[in-house]
Amino acid sequence: MKLALALLAMTTPALADGYKPKKDRERLGKSMTHPAPPAIGSKPAKLINLYNKWTNDWLAVDPTSPPTIAEVNIFLRDHFTNEATKMDPKLVGTVVGAAQQFKSDVVDVVSGFRHPKYNLMLRKKGHQVARDSQHTHGNAVDFMIPSVPTKKLHDWAVAQKLGGVGLYMESGFVHMDTGPIRFWSGD
Repeated sequence: MKLALALLAMTTPALADGYKPKKDRERLGKSMTHPAPPAIGSKPAKLINLYNKWTNDWLAVDPTSPPTIAEVNIFLRDHFTNEATKMDPKLVGTVVGAAQQFKSDVVDVVSGFRHPKYNLMLRKKGHQVARDSQHTHGNAVDFMIPSVPTKKLHDWAVAQKLGGVGLYMESGFVHMDTGPIRFWSGD
């Protein structure tokens, strides 16, 4: 028995240091209160599924109970450096609002946080990225909704008056940020 425990400790040293499996860590990280269930006989809220095209991550969002900022930060992390930052909480609400407006249960996220080093690398390679991009501050998201024309999504985004809105027709996505209100078109 002692040999088995010693082998277990050697193959998984984190267990000896109080390591907790991911499932247990997630349970501990969540608050002990749960959102109220829907009234008996009523339909539960429709989930909006966000898909990060770079990391292949999914984030299911219940519009009545938004994800934690920690979940959002990880989901919208920089795919190049795998680093996260504190994202503006309004961004996920805005993306979910767009999905609800167009009655879609899926939103494809093209870009969230962009590490300043990655942003500089893209600029040097000639990509259309701003020197001081709102993405580098955690204030921007680029997204598309399957089956919704990019121009129609852009018109909706402009009407929100949230901040900056960019239209990228060739790439098929819309940029939204929480910076100053401004508009532009790119490739």
